Amino acid sequence: MPRRIAALPAAAVALAVLLGACASEPEAPTPAEQSASASEAAATVEPAVDADLPVEVTGDVDPAVAPQVQITTPLTVEETSREVVAQGSGEEVALEDEVQFAYALYAGSTGELLDSSYGGTDARFELGDVTKGIARGLVGSHVGDRLVIAIAPDDGFGEAASQFGKEGVDAETTFVLVADVVRIVPTQATGERVDAPANLPAVDVDEQGVPTGFTVSEPTPPADTVAQTLIKGTGPVITSGMTVKMQYVGATLADGEVFESSWQGADAFETTIGTGQVIAGWDEGIVGQTVGSRVLLVIPAADAYGEQPTGGQPAGALVFVVDILDAY
Repeated sequence: MPRRIAALPAAAVALAVLLGACASEPEAPTPAEQSASASEAAATVEPAVDADLPVEVTGDVDPAVAPQVQITTPLTVEETSREVVAQGSGEEVALEDEVQFAYALYAGSTGELLDSSYGGTDARFELGDVTKGIARGLVGSHVGDRLVIAIAPDDGFGEAASQFGKEGVDAETTFVLVADVVRIVPTQATGERVDAPANLPAVDVDEQGVPTGFTVSEPTPPADTVAQTLIKGTGPVITSGMTVKMQYVGATLADGEVFESSWQGADAFETTIGTGQVIAGWDEGIVGQTVGSRVLLVIPAADAYGEQPTGGQPAGALVFVVDILDAY
C-alpha cells in the first residue's frame, strides 16, 4: 500500500460511526451495535413504506443548515416508513450504493434530538452495511431528496439504543431520521478527460474503464514526483488534512509490473492526505487535485520507499493511477 508505515494505529483510523457521538455520554452505538439486522441488509432490504408521517419539517434543503423539525409524539410505527418532503432531481439510490447524506436523528417517543450532522461532516455509508431501517429509508430515494424516515424497532438499533443515554429511548423506540441525500459516492473517476504527455506511462483499463496496469515507454525516473491528471473531476479541491477515499493501482516504473491494486480488494483505500501518513509522492501529488479525478503519479524512489526498503515494499521509482472518489 502507499502508506509510509505498515499500518496506522487503531486510534488513527476514522471511526465509522453512523450517528457520531451524542451530545451526552455515553457515545452513540456504532454500526455493528446498531442493529443485528444490519448484516443481513444486502439480502433482505426492501424500500420503506410510503406514508404521511406526523412530522413537520421546514427550511431549505441544505446540509450546512439544520431544518426545523416538529414531531407529534409519541410516534410509533410497526413498519419502517418514509415521506419525501422535498423532491430531488438526481439519480436513484440503489442498495449497492455508498450514499452521502446529512441527517438529524430524533426519538419518536419524545421528539428529542439525539444527533445531527447538519453544519458538520455528512454521513457516508454503503447501504448494505448500515442499520436496516436507514437502508430501507434511503433505497429508492433520489439525490436531492429531503426525507423523513420513521424507523420501526425491528429495523432499528436493538439493545444498543440504550447507549444514547436518554430516558425512554430503548430497543422498542421508533426513531425518526430527517435526511438530505447529497450524492451517491462514485466507484471510479468521473469528469473531463485530459490528454497526457506521450512519455508518461499509459494506463491500461478493462471493459468497464477500471485501471488494471500500465504500459511504460520511458522507465527513466523523474527527478521529482509527476502528478498528471487524466480525468478532471468537478468535486472539491483536496487540501492537507482531508480524509480521502481512493482506488488505485501501483507498479514499478522500471518494468510496469503491478505490485498492488485496491480494485482487487473488498474496499477502497481511505487515508488522511498531506500529513505524512502515506509516501511523499502521494502527499505531493494528491493535494490540490479535485474529487472525481483520475491522477497518474510517477514517483522517484526518494518520494516512495527508497532503493532498498526493509519492510517488503517495492524498491525504486513507482507509478500509480489513483481515482479520487471522495474527500472530507
